[in-house]
Amino acid sequence: MKLKQWLIIVGVLGTAQALWAQQPTDIFDEVYTDRVDSLLNDVFFGDEEWSYLVESRKHYQFLYWRSNFDSGTYFAGREIGEQQSNLSGQLYYLHSLGFYAGVSGAWYSQLDPGYRTTVLTAGYANGPQKMSFFRYRLAFDYFLYHDDDPDFDPAYSGGINTGITLKSKHAGVRVDAYHLLGDGFKTSLTVDGYSSWRILRLGTYDRISLEPEVSLFWGAELVEYQLNEVLIDPETNIIYDRYFEDTFGLMNIQLEIPLNIRYKQFDIEASWIHNFPHSMQDGLTYPESSFFRFSVGYLFNL
Repeated sequence: MKLKQWLIIVGVLGTAQALWAQQPTDIFDEVYTDRVDSLLNDVFFGDEEWSYLVESRKHYQFLYWRSNFDSGTYFAGREIGEQQSNLSGQLYYLHSLGFYAGVSGAWYSQLDPGYRTTVLTAGYANGPQKMSFFRYRLAFDYFLYHDDDPDFDPAYSGGINTGITLKSKHAGVRVDAYHLLGDGFKTSLTVDGYSSWRILRLGTYDRISLEPEVSLFWGAELVEYQLNEVLIDPETNIIYDRYFEDTFGLMNIQLEIPLNIRYKQFDIEASWIHNFPHSMQDGLTYPESSFFRFSVGYLFNL
């Protein structure tokens, strides 16, 4: 595998998002942000053993296609539909200067229509030349909805992602903040710790590797609170003893163990993913859950 092929796979693996379908409820708009852990994070920044080769190259560009299959569909560890699977696809253009753009979409087994959202993405990722361990990124998403239901009224039209990456040879930390834009404004935060360990070398650049990752997801959840005293509406005589409020906090811890094969222009990955959901509502718990993800990618030189 050529250097530029390997470098772009390292970077674009992050952008291979399973982009989620939208419904008139906030939850389906927010499901999209639950994959912030896979955002573009290390464009043209691979293992240090290849970094010396980058200096001899100037500008180059690529197309990267990827398709993912998830055996389950979750938002912050909460299952969306019983045993609902999803299939997603992405096509991205990337330039060595750090600019990238792409189109993504997903089909869901239990939704009607199963495909109802296309996401257009444009962004920039880079880092100081003298600080190769540090990367920053900014991206904008625009949602195109495909639903003929006259009552369909999506809450969000797009989103903005900002993030940074701190990386060593075998490990790194990513921090991403995602802001949904539209009729309302919602923010989520993801912190990922990840590592990469080669199991078998298949060639000069081709290899099989284990790339475990732990992700912490913070978001807003509707929580019920008890009032200190009972209130009575004088006009309707309705008694109020509680109220509901969006509360921001830790919603899920996710463990992912992917086995990755990079060979020639192909990139193949099989992952086992386990959720440890957390609720901010007293007395409410969500069950732990696991699912599998399989993905195939291919790099096109331009």
